[in-house]
Amino acid sequence: MTKTVNNAAAGTFTATGGDVTIIVGDRIDEGTAGIVFKVNCGADVACKDLGPVILKFYKDNDQVGPEQQHLAKIDELKAVSTGPGDQLTLTKGFSGTNLSKTQAYLKLTEQVTDKTQLKIPAITKLVKDTAALVEQKGLEYLTQHEILHLDINDANVLVTESEEGKITAAELIDWDKAVIVPAAEIDGAKGEVTKQLVNFNRLFETPETEKKKADADAVKKPVKPAPRPAAAGSGSAKPAAPAAAPGSAKPAAPVAAPAAPVAAPVAPAAAPPTPPAAARPAAVPRPAAQAASVPPPSAGRPAVPGAAPANRRP
Repeated sequence: MTKTVNNAAAGTFTATGGDVTIIVGDRIDEGTAGIVFKVNCGADVACKDLGPVILKFYKDNDQVGPEQQHLAKIDELKAVSTGPGDQLTLTKGFSGTNLSKTQAYLKLTEQVTDKTQLKIPAITKLVKDTAALVEQKGLEYLTQHEILHLDINDANVLVTESEEGKITAAELIDWDKAVIVPAAEIDGAKGEVTKQLVNFNRLFETPETEKKKADADAVKKPVKPAPRPAAAGSGSAKPAAPAAAPGSAKPAAPVAAPAAPVAAPVAPAAAPPTPPAAARPAAVPRPAAQAASVPPPSAGRPAVPGAAPANRRP
């Protein structure tokens, strides 16, 4: 890697400071932008002259240029890789950890199994005190270096914790999303630092938010079922009337419908007697009457088929 010469006023740099040899150590953390590693200088004097440093490997090379420029703007860029392949950045290293990993925060949250027993006031105070340090640091970068950090959250804030469990300092890291602010616009941008703290506080508002929701649900749940039985009791008569009105007509129709089919089979049953009635004209046709006046011996005429059954009656 090659040392950089930073131009903080312009937010630019040149890789002309000489070569640096480093030994990559353990991984510190991983974020959406890249992975951060510890650095061991070994016997390399040029590396040791840089002071505490960390190495960042980028997942997306499009983020390399903006972050290196922003680091040069705050004079925390130390060295860069200049050859082909993966882009690496050697930047100023800070001691500390995220607030969510401090002993002060863990003692107030992880040791409590029942969330209703969380020490909400203590957690709120811890977060507010830390947020004040973060805001102070953000304003410092803005006024002194004309740069605004636009991604303040727990992962991008390193805090220092005292033995007594008090947060004493805060540092901002990961500057790939930052913007450089012209000197004339600094006063107007100060409010943006406060707005950025919303993302920082969001993670730590969870315990209090859950408790508030639990309390709200405890109040709402008894109220919600109460109207339902009341509505069912008071409206039972009302719904019954409308139900009977439409229902009374509908059941009547089905009953009448079956009655028609029942009458239909009866009609065919009455129909058989009708054919005999219809047969009467066949039994007493006028031609048959004329044939009856003819004596039986001379009735050898085959032209009167209906006469034979008629003559067989007597």
